[in-house]
Amino acid sequence: PADSNRSLSDAQKDLLDRWILQGAPYDTHWSFKPPIANETPALRSDLQSWPKNGIDRFIAARFLSEGLEPSPAADRETLARRASLTLTGLPPTPKQLDAFLSDETPEAWNTYLDQLLDSIDYAERQALRWLDAARFADTDGYQNDAERSNWPWRDWVIQSFHENQPFDQFTIEQLAGDMLPDPTPEQILATAFNRNHRQNSEGGALAEEFLVENIIDRVETTATVWLGLTMGCSRCHDHKYDPLSQREFYQFFAYFNNIGESGIGKGTGANPVVQASSPIAKAPAELTEKVETARKAVVEAETTIAARLDAWIARATAELKSDSEADWLDAEIRNAVVKPTGTLLAEKDGSWRLDGENPANATYEIEIALPADKRITGIRLDALPHDSFGKPRKLARSSNGNFVLTGLTATRGDSLPLGFRQAIATFSQDNFPVTNVIDADPKSGWAIFGKKSESGQVSALFLLDQPIQTSAKETLTLHLAHEGAYGGHNIGRLRLYLTDQENPNLDGKSGLDTNLQEALKSPAEKRTPDQRKALREHYTTIDPELTRAKKELAKIEKQMSDQGYGSVSVMVMREKDGDPAPSYLLNRGQYIDPDTSAALPRAVPAALFSGKPENQPRDRLELAQWLVSAENPLTARVVVNRVWQEHFGTGLVKTAEDFGSQGEVPSHPELLDWLAVKFRESGWDLKALHRLILSSATWQQGSVTNPPLLSQDPQNRFLARGPRFRLDGFTIRDSALQAAGLLSTKVGGPPVKPYQPEGLWNAVNQSANFRYSPSSGSDLYRKSLYTYWKRAVNPPRQIIFDAGGREVCNVSARRTNTPLQALVLMNDTTFLEAARNLAQRVIKDESSEASRLGELYRLATARKIDDETSTVLGENLAFFRAHFTAAPEAAAAFLSSGESPTDESVSAPELAAWASVAHLVLNLDETISLE
Repeated sequence: PADSNRSLSDAQKDLLDRWILQGAPYDTHWSFKPPIANETPALRSDLQSWPKNGIDRFIAARFLSEGLEPSPAADRETLARRASLTLTGLPPTPKQLDAFLSDETPEAWNTYLDQLLDSIDYAERQALRWLDAARFADTDGYQNDAERSNWPWRDWVIQSFHENQPFDQFTIEQLAGDMLPDPTPEQILATAFNRNHRQNSEGGALAEEFLVENIIDRVETTATVWLGLTMGCSRCHDHKYDPLSQREFYQFFAYFNNIGESGIGKGTGANPVVQASSPIAKAPAELTEKVETARKAVVEAETTIAARLDAWIARATAELKSDSEADWLDAEIRNAVVKPTGTLLAEKDGSWRLDGENPANATYEIEIALPADKRITGIRLDALPHDSFGKPRKLARSSNGNFVLTGLTATRGDSLPLGFRQAIATFSQDNFPVTNVIDADPKSGWAIFGKKSESGQVSALFLLDQPIQTSAKETLTLHLAHEGAYGGHNIGRLRLYLTDQENPNLDGKSGLDTNLQEALKSPAEKRTPDQRKALREHYTTIDPELTRAKKELAKIEKQMSDQGYGSVSVMVMREKDGDPAPSYLLNRGQYIDPDTSAALPRAVPAALFSGKPENQPRDRLELAQWLVSAENPLTARVVVNRVWQEHFGTGLVKTAEDFGSQGEVPSHPELLDWLAVKFRESGWDLKALHRLILSSATWQQGSVTNPPLLSQDPQNRFLARGPRFRLDGFTIRDSALQAAGLLSTKVGGPPVKPYQPEGLWNAVNQSANFRYSPSSGSDLYRKSLYTYWKRAVNPPRQIIFDAGGREVCNVSARRTNTPLQALVLMNDTTFLEAARNLAQRVIKDESSEASRLGELYRLATARKIDDETSTVLGENLAFFRAHFTAAPEAAAAFLSSGESPTDESVSAPELAAWASVAHLVLNLDETISLE
């Protein structure tokens, strides 16, 4: 522009002059044209024998134009390691490697690739890449960053890759599985892809604002993953570089604007949700049998309930009376303790008051002397105000006078804890009902903010699963837990009572509804069918035998859930009934400024759509189908490019996230189109695409370079040598665990928490009960795919090794080399423990020291050791042996990392010396790089 105060250079002016003289031709951007299945180029005679498939002919044609020659092929050991790392994220084991190297048949390579592609390791590796693109995490993000449970979707992704689901179907089910005819539970689960966005549950968050943000996230993610376009740049105005208008952005937005969601709330309850379990994690037979036995016990209790029901009706009828005072027995408190700090002081009226420190999360341990010869059925808790709490009617020392009681357990003597069947209260705060106290969930609780009464007192009644018949000198120990997210919200003053009544009256609130009381008052012969039905239905909720059976079933089902075999709440897509919600252009992209002059019809950008306007996709399902149709010029190219990126470190288009005019042009455009068409015509077969690339002479070249080649092509864009790049943090960790013999092969299930620096979450935790507690046992050594991903604090090891944050979609490979990465490999508990266990795998072998060093090296690198390396490692072993022999305390300290057991049968200095060599090997370029 004239007012920019900038001018064109002479070269730019000359370029424009020549363009005008040529007729000023202007063509559509390359990526918006349909891909063409180009004929493979003819080659000169000296290159005729080099190609192994069509890929190589396109690469060799570029060699000719650049004056290059292909590099010699890599040896079979290198190729086997390279293929295993890129396909499965793990190096081959010595057994796998030996089997391949000993197979001298022409089909050896194909057989080896088939084994890799058919393995669950392949599916898990491909799923890991997809999770980055899908911005999958185990928390909601934003400041609250609450926990969510979308992990069954992650397992669905693993299953899909394992079964080699065609990519077009993979696409349709994730974008619109809920809209398919008679969708299966798995197809509905698949739609969690577009509910992996962040979810705001902060106080003051506006539903209207974050509803828009969620939809925009879907637009940007879908456009990046399937179209390779920066569509988000047209949210506030027309795209500055690509033919994407702001109007078209909000037309695309309209496809995702008809989900029955509020825009805010924690992910576990952010409708629409479904209860889903892992499609791949199968429960062990022993656990399945326990569940079946428990279910049979429930059925048995239900079929034998009649006699117990009659006995209860007789007792309950006799207990109906108007004098509620007779329902309560004073609780004789012998001792009351506050943990971790604080004091409960006895008041003259029999109540107890919190004195001294007000802990962030207090547990009251109260010992009650039980009255003799009573049938105790429940416990009453009164929360009482006190002058020392400040304002009148405050029931706690917190700033707002509120408390949050998250748990109550009762133990009779030294026996197992007693269960509770029912909880009622004179008042409960919205979303904090008193039933939360007995739900076994420390994250939920009973609160009373908003209570307005003359006295301020609030009372709760907790009825036992089964009454307890007391004898002399018995005690009952209560634990009242305040483990909520709000520090200092502990009950300030309390009084306790016991009851021996079946249905005590709590200040006008009875355990029995009015209709049940009326039914009991009616003579048995005059009760109506509805009354008899109501009494039976109520009794099924309190019958001790049935309650016990149901609790046992619930306990086993929780075990299944904790191990990844139960169902959890997963956010999914679901269209609202009726006409689609209208969508409008948002001026400047602001949710508060819609242009309501006209609702926008759903449509994909005109630059991508070759059909008639009336044939535009009408809904989300048709959009998904169009994305994987021949009419869309981008999806096949974009997917092929990302697969190429996995194997070469860089895609044919370096900017995997941007196929627009600001992205890099393809290094080999004809090859990209040829692959895209071949992929689509193969039925969108991803395994066939991997096999094609890994069977090419291009990929099988050695990665050794030379000064002239490095000078001409430092980034290997012409592909005159094989790939070489540092592995990502996921692969480095998992490979170290495999070498050490620690890696768990368990598939699917809830996320796990491996080692990480202590206190890392503290600064961002909004919830006192949302602390990082490392997993234990084999869960510490599961693949990095299953690591718990907290958006506010990403797994530190992975972030240091360039993993993308999961707040937004990420499809690009990023690699840096920094001192922090070296420090992780040298000092992280995972690698120190892996080194010790790797040493323990070879140290007791009766072979020579050199043979053991060779085995250690091979376990870590999947390569045979050479003489020079063997000599260097032997010298280091001698050095470390002398060092630790002279400093045995240093040996003990070095061996102390990690939870796995140390082999005590080997002297600490000797084991530390071997572990130090193993540690050195785990840090080598040969271990952490793909070559």
